[in-house]
Amino acid sequence: MLRIVRTNYWACSVPDDLSILDRKALPRRDGNTLAGRAYEAIRTDIIGGEFAPNQRLRLEDLRERFAMGFSPIREALMQLHTERLVVQEKMKGFRVAPISLEHLHDLCEVRIEIESLAIRWAIERGSADWEAEILSAFHRLSKERKRDERTAHGIDAAWRSRHRTFHLSLVAACGSAQLLPICESLFDQSERYVALSILHRDEPRDDLSEHKAMMDAAIARDVDRAIELCACHIQRTTDKVVTSATLFADAAE
Repeated sequence: MLRIVRTNYWACSVPDDLSILDRKALPRRDGNTLAGRAYEAIRTDIIGGEFAPNQRLRLEDLRERFAMGFSPIREALMQLHTERLVVQEKMKGFRVAPISLEHLHDLCEVRIEIESLAIRWAIERGSADWEAEILSAFHRLSKERKRDERTAHGIDAAWRSRHRTFHLSLVAACGSAQLLPICESLFDQSERYVALSILHRDEPRDDLSEHKAMMDAAIARDVDRAIELCACHIQRTTDKVVTSATLFADAAE
């Protein structure tokens, strides 16, 4: 049974790589505004692990970090609050959303249910252009190295962008303006756990074959296989994060 997820998420971005797909199915976020740029910058640092769980997000610090005014930064934080990446507290301002094993397991379960539905609809409704976009997204992903030891979080920025684009390409043809933003939000919340876990573990994961298998199943229009592979991929990622004991120990401090 599908678990219904309620959200007041009011905007979502479309990866630039998804140029052929019908963008009318998705709300657009204007990245050319100051608030849009502030949103992208803060969101990237939260998901990438640059900001720690529960870390205070002081407006003055963010203003200096991103060289922007208070108004666009506050607007960006309010939007991130609706996506549950930021917590707003009365009289205390904003802080990065906390992490917990309970939240991680709940996130995994809900993401599997939601993406299973989105993949089913995408396979049923997707055109040849959709198939081409998945192939293109996988090709770009395969050309990037996942690890980058020069960065604090250890994940290559280009790989992270291509990885996100690939996963969104799988569900992009589902045709639902309600479902796609939820998929995007759940993916971003999950990626924050992955980035934080890599900070605590040195063991890399070779998951390219998993992405290829999902691509092959989607293009073959094998709904059951694609859903199974997607669920296993999400669960395997969650299980790997769970083994990062120090990650949750640090979060509890």
